[in-house]
Amino acid sequence: MRFLGFTLILISAITFGLMPIFATFSYKSGLDIKTILLFRFSIAAILVNIYIIFKGYSYPKGKLLIILIFMGSVLYSAQAFSYFSAVSLIGSSLTSILLYLYPSIVLLLSIILLKTNVCKQDIVALILTTIGAVLVVGIRFENINLIGIIFGISAALIYSAYIVIGTKAMQGTTPIVGTGVILFSSACMYVIYGLSTKITVPNTYEQWGWIFAITIVSTLVAIITFFAGLKLIGPIKASMISTFELVVTLVCAYLLLGEKIEFIQIIGGVFILTAALILAKEKVKS
Repeated sequence: MRFLGFTLILISAITFGLMPIFATFSYKSGLDIKTILLFRFSIAAILVNIYIIFKGYSYPKGKLLIILIFMGSVLYSAQAFSYFSAVSLIGSSLTSILLYLYPSIVLLLSIILLKTNVCKQDIVALILTTIGAVLVVGIRFENINLIGIIFGISAALIYSAYIVIGTKAMQGTTPIVGTGVILFSSACMYVIYGLSTKITVPNTYEQWGWIFAITIVSTLVAIITFFAGLKLIGPIKASMISTFELVVTLVCAYLLLGEKIEFIQIIGGVFILTAALILAKEKVKS
């Protein structure tokens, strides 16, 4: 069972890691961010909620429902927009590295908002993250798209808030039902946004192919395998294995997209990834 759980989380990490690669190819095919996210969330929301209704699960009510709607319509939508915008401006590699600032940001938010006690490992992780972020962004801002960097850091910040809020929210419902509400809320937000501007419908097989790759592979398969593996090996080991996502993105970006990052930025990524692993390992002990 542990091997199966490990395999499922590994599949999840690989499929999540492929998302920025698929996004880059989507841009090259002529799709824009609004169109990608509108169809990604809409298709995923329809499929997940059909499953929820078919299984006869109950949707949450009251305050919990409002929180989940907020998570989807505001946090998840904003995080996705920031993430995909960063990919379009600074590439898959740097975006993924910056996203992995989130474990340390979650720690900071927990210390500030939840009064979490700090230990030596926390301090080491925060120091490593800070050094890593400086190395990734670069002390000199030459040849760096600052807007892209801002979007990348914003994605990590919003995702951190999403995790902190979601940690408590998911205690009142099942992960699949919570995901259904969140995806539906995100889809509604992008449908409204699309109608208020102008909806661009994919018009080639290539464009539809990348839409379904992002939706099926990097959203549904990624989420389903993660939740399935989560039940078998627990959240701590799952979070540690999930860091493989960053490796997948960096390797694929180099092999498939020809993206190159400077050696100093690779070192920065190692610092950030090490900090994430330290925080995950610390939770195992606790």
